[in-house]
Amino acid sequence: MATFSAQIQDLVGSFSDEAALDQFITEGANEVINAMPRRVMERVAEETTVTDGSTTSEGHKILYVLRNDGTIDQPCRQVPAYKRGRIQDSSDMEHATTTDPAYYIQDGKINIFPNGNGLMVSVPTYSQSSPLDASGISTIANFPDEYEYLVTLYGAIKALNQLMVNIHGNSDITTALTAINTEIDETLTIADSAATEIASANAEVDKATAEIALANEQVDLMNAEVDLSNAELDEALVLVDSDIDTATAAINTAVDRVNAAVALANTQFDSAVTANTAEDVELASSHVNAGNGFLSEAQGSLGEAQGYANEVSARVNQVQAQISVAQGFLGTSSGYGGVAQGYLGTASGFVNTAQGYVATANAFLSQIQSKLNIAQAYGNEVQTRLNVDSTEYNWYQSQQAKLQADYDRGLQILSGN
Repeated sequence: MATFSAQIQDLVGSFSDEAALDQFITEGANEVINAMPRRVMERVAEETTVTDGSTTSEGHKILYVLRNDGTIDQPCRQVPAYKRGRIQDSSDMEHATTTDPAYYIQDGKINIFPNGNGLMVSVPTYSQSSPLDASGISTIANFPDEYEYLVTLYGAIKALNQLMVNIHGNSDITTALTAINTEIDETLTIADSAATEIASANAEVDKATAEIALANEQVDLMNAEVDLSNAELDEALVLVDSDIDTATAAINTAVDRVNAAVALANTQFDSAVTANTAEDVELASSHVNAGNGFLSEAQGSLGEAQGYANEVSARVNQVQAQISVAQGFLGTSSGYGGVAQGYLGTASGFVNTAQGYVATANAFLSQIQSKLNIAQAYGNEVQTRLNVDSTEYNWYQSQQAKLQADYDRGLQILSGN
């Protein structure tokens, strides 16, 4: 027959704590013994010789004690130890005699009166200080064979309890959870460092923003100067497009009249030469006078052209003056632009510093992501182990309920209920 250890493991699966199984079957044996009706206990009881005052009562569930009166074994009535004086007092109604002996237990020892030795009929009980050996025995002495299965059931129920407790204290899950907490704590520390870098970057960006605002003020001033320059240039352009073009056209017209008059004068002078050659002085004089008239006309047109030319020159001077004013505005604008450029250069320096802080923060964020990935991996491990443990726990719980029902029913049968 299989040992109690093997029988229990057949019911609960692998269980390596043999010391616990020893305790479990010891407790189970005692519990079943306590539940036994007297008729069952008497069937398996053993007799032990009692040496008065020295035989221990420990390890025995005493059914009765006998004392031989010289002829037969007389049953001893049990009295509390505090009545030991009364059973020894011959005048007391509880006085013990050879035919009506008594016993009491004091300091774990059996005392019989009248003094003498006797027999103790009992069922052995078991101490946790010297438990039954679950892996070494398959039966229990002075124990009804048909109820030994209750000891196995009791041991199995207790073993399942321990297995469920062990699941609650799964060291692998605890280790993984501790690792998760470590990663999270390190993540929070790194996050603080990243936040510090971001705060520094923001401070630099604020400085850059202030410089850009100053640059914008200079740009606004520069734009105002450019607008003034554009106004001067627009006005100069009007002069070029309108007044100067008109004067130039007039000059061209006057020059054309000069050319026409000179041509006519040349014709008259040529005719005068011809007339003079013919010795026609009067005709030659007439042609000369006509030629001089045309020259006078040409001279007038030339004067008119010169007037328009002077007007063009004046307009050009005015345009030049306006261009100079415009250039002055542009020069001032350029000065504002230079100041703005300085502010922008300073802002660029702040932005570069901010980018350095951001780069450092990004490095911290990468570390955070790595830590979170590790924590997630541990979390997945915990979940996997919890799923396995949950499946095992549910089976243990279900199996325990079945065995508990069988055990309770067995105790009822044992007690006769």
